[in-house]
Amino acid sequence: MNQGTIPPATRTAEPEVYLRNCWYVAGWSADLADAPIARTFLDEPVALFRDSSGTAHAIGGRCPHRFASLGHGIVVNDQLQCPYHGLRFNTKGACAFNPHEKGVVPKVSVPSYPLTEKHALLWIWMGEAARADEALIPDFAWLSDPQWALVRGATVAEGHYELYADNILDLSHASFVHPALAADVWTIGDRAFRQEDDTVWAEFSQPDDYLSEGISAILGTAGQKQDFWCGVRWNAPATLFLDFRAGTPGTPLEGMRALPSLHAFTPETAGSTHYFWATGRDFAQDDAAFSAAMHSSLEMAFEQEDMPVIRDVHRLMAGRDFWDLKPVILTGDAGGVRARRVLRRLIQEEQASA
Repeated sequence: MNQGTIPPATRTAEPEVYLRNCWYVAGWSADLADAPIARTFLDEPVALFRDSSGTAHAIGGRCPHRFASLGHGIVVNDQLQCPYHGLRFNTKGACAFNPHEKGVVPKVSVPSYPLTEKHALLWIWMGEAARADEALIPDFAWLSDPQWALVRGATVAEGHYELYADNILDLSHASFVHPALAADVWTIGDRAFRQEDDTVWAEFSQPDDYLSEGISAILGTAGQKQDFWCGVRWNAPATLFLDFRAGTPGTPLEGMRALPSLHAFTPETAGSTHYFWATGRDFAQDDAAFSAAMHSSLEMAFEQEDMPVIRDVHRLMAGRDFWDLKPVILTGDAGGVRARRVLRRLIQEEQASA
């Protein structure tokens, strides 16, 4: 039965205001090789590339000549060459070579952004370069720890980035959106929410109960009751660590089997979001078939179950402010509400000091 398709919304709100003096995930380090990458972050075109030493750089992605995509160019002598007319830009964004006009170099440049590699990820700073402090990058050290075998992915999702953060902070949707992840814990388990400075935590727990079919299959606990705990850490603007743990009843938290996850949402535009995700395991590490099956199931959950629902939410909001629509607030929304309030305050403080 055809249930109909919700058409894309026409955004009528004011241009999006983003938090800029912070780190956003720009991609997986391993995905940036010899060829540059063209991306859009916070409505700005960006070109990512590596120089001959392997150092990663980020500069504006729109050539100031005829506006071609620099991210679709090539690297020549550590400079990014425009694919349209061959102007080259150095790692600071300045035009450094002109194959025309007898070599006279135009005094033009594109923006340059601090870019660093940490925890197997590329992190970009879209604000004041002088304030870029790597110590502010959230802790995801487990992503580069050989103890954990990773399955990971990246996609671009339709919808506002805060809607995707809401989705991870309120896991009660799992029993309704993800058939393989349905479990009592999401609807009747204990929930706790807290805020530590500008970090928001949501916690879910349920002792002596059955896990979902999908998680039981991964952990090999089908038909066995488990103690369950899951903590979600949110760091502004929308980078989340999901710490999933389960063990036989009575197992202390530190002794439970863990499945840590990254969910990083970097706004592409006001209506689209870069979604970078990963889940780790410390068992069956060399089992390629297990990894493939785990990747397939998680990718389906994120891209074929979560994303269509959030896409439709975004379209139905039609560019209107979340709070202006007067949403009904349920218990599970407490984490998302806290995160939204922290982010709004941080943006207001940044705008006031600009």
